[in-house]
Amino acid sequence: MNKTLQPLLLSLKPDYADLVFDGLKEAELRRRVASCMENRDVFIYVTSPVRQLRGGFRVGQVWSGTPEEVWRQVSKLARVDKRDFDAYYAGRTVAYALEITDVWEYKNPASLNKLGNRFPDFVVPQSWRYVRPEEYRLFRRMKRLTKKSEPAGALSAVA
Repeated sequence: MNKTLQPLLLSLKPDYADLVFDGLKEAELRRRVASCMENRDVFIYVTSPVRQLRGGFRVGQVWSGTPEEVWRQVSKLARVDKRDFDAYYAGRTVAYALEITDVWEYKNPASLNKLGNRFPDFVVPQSWRYVRPEEYRLFRRMKRLTKKSEPAGALSAVA
């Protein structure tokens, strides 16, 4: 795994995750990002009450600037209203938005319990964190299974 493009695990609220997987949300807003975000894989952990690793996307372009500049660039792509956008970036001088490309969704998302059983030190990020190499091997294998017919019990490795 290339350290400069180490995949990320991102936490998203269920409503925003649904928009991503429905192909309606094309930009993800962030207060901070890792360096070299373009072409990085991002795995999506959906927060309560769902609590699942549901899929992910590839980062395309990264927009950054003042919150007002980023709003002008991604307001139609981010699927958030101006009031929520302003509240999210309140007191911030820099805003970021990640272009969402190449979305994938697991046929059988992995629950937090299954992830915790597989990786006893599994931590859900408050915002985002780097994916550990052992997690990445499993997440990538799960990703491949979404592209073709999946045999019954294929994700039993997560249990």
